[in-house]
Amino acid sequence: MIRFATPLALMLAIAVIARVVMFIRDRREHFGAFRFSSLALVGPRRSFRVRTAWIPFTLEILALLLVTIALARPQRVIRAAANDRYGIDIVIALDASGSMAAEDFRPRNRFAVAKDLIGDFIEKRVDDRIGIVTFGVRAVTRVPITFDREVARAILDRADVGENGNGTAIGHAIATCVNRLRNSKSRSRVIILVTDGVNNAGSIDPQVAASLAAKYGIKIYAIGVGSEGPVPLPIKRQNPFTGEIETVYQHIRGEIDEKSLRSIADTTGGEYFRATDARAMSDVLQRIDRLEKSRLTAPKTEVVEELYVWPLAGGLALLLFSLTGSESVWQKVTA
Repeated sequence: MIRFATPLALMLAIAVIARVVMFIRDRREHFGAFRFSSLALVGPRRSFRVRTAWIPFTLEILALLLVTIALARPQRVIRAAANDRYGIDIVIALDASGSMAAEDFRPRNRFAVAKDLIGDFIEKRVDDRIGIVTFGVRAVTRVPITFDREVARAILDRADVGENGNGTAIGHAIATCVNRLRNSKSRSRVIILVTDGVNNAGSIDPQVAASLAAKYGIKIYAIGVGSEGPVPLPIKRQNPFTGEIETVYQHIRGEIDEKSLRSIADTTGGEYFRATDARAMSDVLQRIDRLEKSRLTAPKTEVVEELYVWPLAGGLALLLFSLTGSESVWQKVTA
């Protein structure tokens, strides 16, 4: 399909037509008062330059018309029809509280390993829409549900521990995910909740949020992250003697509320999983990867090719030829 991006520019063609009309009118007014039946009676035969004296003006008019078309920005539009795709709508709620910095998933901490494994999970879900929510004392939507997996992974890579505070507002995180999914047209909608703690922040009870999810037909797959027993947690503090910032390790004991997480999953028809190391978490995500699929409609794509360069180049070429011709070949005739 061909269209003009700025069709109002075609109004300039009226000015070009007006110039043609004025030219014709002026030519008629300059005709002599006497008419002869043959030009042979009043002089020699007209030369080639005289017979082609109309060419510069014609070229100028054509050039102006082509420039006018170029200003209207003609475009070739190629639309790809919408395709039915099979997938589900998934929102991943990732705990970004301070305890996720615990280094029991060596050689890195829980949060870094979770980001990598979730990133790999996103890459596999070619036909799904993905959203990302991170939470601490508050929940923040980092990526609304989208087909663009590259954008989702890039934003996920920039997430960091403690950016939403050091508490764990699981209820608020679930409610935020539900808000993102409640208007989804997919028959299968899923929240993947990844946390290592107990709900200790926010004003929304996790069980109430889970009931809300169930009301909208949203499943919650909860993953409790962290090994059992004391785990090392790096803490930055200022050295009282040197004033420099240094990292010290404090051993903490995991406090995953498995009973609550299992209840949340059961309320929505989902499942609860425990991931005590990187391999276990990878296995959990692979298991979730085998969820049922439903039909989604992908958005129409549109490719626009700008065509203004061709009439612009043609118009400038004709204008240049007209000007050089008027100053050389037809100089005496137009003088």
